[in-house]
Amino acid sequence: MDFEEKMTDLSGMLEKEYYELYPGRNDALKRLYTLMKKHHSNRSDALKSRDKSGSDWLYSPNTVGIMLYVDLFSNNLIKLIEHSGYFKELGITLIHLMPILKPRSGENDGGYAVQDYRSIDSRIGTMKDFKKVVEHYHANGIRICIDYVVNHTADDHDWAKKALSGDEKYQKYYFMFDDDAIPKQFEASLQEVFPKVAPGNFTYLKNLDKWVMTTFYPFQWDLNFRNPEVFYEMADNLLYLTDIGVDMIRLDAIPYIWKTIGTNCRNLPEVHVLLGLFRKIIEICAPSTTLLGEAIVEPDTIVKYFGNNERLECHSLYNASYMVEIWNSIATRDARHISWMKDYELPAASVWINYARCHDDIGWGLDSGRLLRMGFDPNAHKSFLIDFYLGSLEDSFSSGELYEFNPITMDARNSGTLASLAGLEKAIKLSDDYLLELAFKRIRLIHALFLFRKGIPMLYSGDEIGQLNNLSYLEDDHKKNDSRWLHRMVFDWKQVSEPQPIDSVHSKVLDSVKKIIETRKNYTSDAVILTENVVRQSNDHLLVISQTTIKNETILLIFNLSEDRQWLYTNELKRYGLSGKWRETIQGKIIDFDKNRIVLGPYEFFVTKI
Repeated sequence: MDFEEKMTDLSGMLEKEYYELYPGRNDALKRLYTLMKKHHSNRSDALKSRDKSGSDWLYSPNTVGIMLYVDLFSNNLIKLIEHSGYFKELGITLIHLMPILKPRSGENDGGYAVQDYRSIDSRIGTMKDFKKVVEHYHANGIRICIDYVVNHTADDHDWAKKALSGDEKYQKYYFMFDDDAIPKQFEASLQEVFPKVAPGNFTYLKNLDKWVMTTFYPFQWDLNFRNPEVFYEMADNLLYLTDIGVDMIRLDAIPYIWKTIGTNCRNLPEVHVLLGLFRKIIEICAPSTTLLGEAIVEPDTIVKYFGNNERLECHSLYNASYMVEIWNSIATRDARHISWMKDYELPAASVWINYARCHDDIGWGLDSGRLLRMGFDPNAHKSFLIDFYLGSLEDSFSSGELYEFNPITMDARNSGTLASLAGLEKAIKLSDDYLLELAFKRIRLIHALFLFRKGIPMLYSGDEIGQLNNLSYLEDDHKKNDSRWLHRMVFDWKQVSEPQPIDSVHSKVLDSVKKIIETRKNYTSDAVILTENVVRQSNDHLLVISQTTIKNETILLIFNLSEDRQWLYTNELKRYGLSGKWRETIQGKIIDFDKNRIVLGPYEFFVTKI
């Protein structure tokens, strides 16, 4: 279907939703259509060729992602080109480059305070360099994802500077008020995102004698999407990024992008209308580009950002709840935390991003109802997890730090690399070979838990070589109060490019991750996984999952979440019609499901296929 056909097919729904937000604004809608036609005509022949397959690449088992900071990984964009061979050898086909658009000078929330949506952070290169990166990686079969901050701009963005100069047109791009009367009405029902370091949701601008909404930090001004000019400008920027060839655009902080007095200004119905409009614009103008939504909220709310079959929104979302339950299950050795998770039916053309670590902290958004059914006290259990991954409990294997600790509520989140949280740092410090072996097995298991599940697996750069916590951030005055820099470190190229001892645990981790990725791609024979179901059985230390592919193949995943041997009783599998001898894909051995029981070693996992 070409551009004109898609316009005809989708314009009716686009128009209907547009008027939900901007009733009667025929003029603004006509401008939007003109903008879309302009961008489509600017799209290169190479990108139009990629568009023919649409977003099919997103659902392929061959899609494996990794997220990284360019400056920490390769210093700059041009040097990033030199490392395409590393990604190809690892099996990566999608790279998420953490914030690369030009941020404000000085403090910028890790790059999420954008000064210019059409320029690159000068520390890592230029837009010309970025275009070279996209072209090079496309030629090597690797797609590119970048961040697009839609909730706010930096206070030195061109729109903000014009607003500061007194231009009323651009003051209306933000929530700007002459006094604090309306801000107080908003504040009555708003929560604080960073109550310690950035209390409140408004900032007083002394030079203007006005108040501006700043949900996150005072230097991040919230955009007013009630103004159709703001939507037009942000759609223009979105399409500019697609014309460069960006394959996936991560929409940052989407729950916050619509504001209404008397609400908490989060997850409002209008947000879904906005996302539906962005999705339609993308599908018409750049159908091979996909939208990744960042919404770290409770599971029942997250899933709504996929939309439904009548109105699709984000192509993909972070499976944050699964990430939390991986760490919960590893700490408790209890697979029920995962196996009892609610199963959501997703709309067509939607996919989860599965991961274990990212640039952010681990926030313990636990399902209290499920914990109660399992016999846990939710508050006590959350405190246990906070202390466990801090490493303050005697039997904890973890080394981590707290993020946003509140001494009044005793609430906190946890920071640390995958390897350090999984026990590698502690084992090395204690020179304990037994703990070292368990840590390696744990790291391997954690990767398997998100790499083999249905959806797109996303690694966090450095975890694939078992990098440990970065304590040097404490020596930097700009970073020392933010423990998330504990797991934001310079990539250790020595572990990859220089010969390592034969027993190097970092080399073992890298080799095992490569093997898991290779197995993921091979065991499906390029067949999309259609269904995925938990297989109920009596051993709570074991997680058993059955998958079926589009080729009518059955894949059985079995994970031992404890450091002790565990037995799986095969009579419990026969209830599901699972029997016979299956070849285990990772090790190559035969698993006989006709025997009375199957033994799994400490943190062992099986990937079997009929």
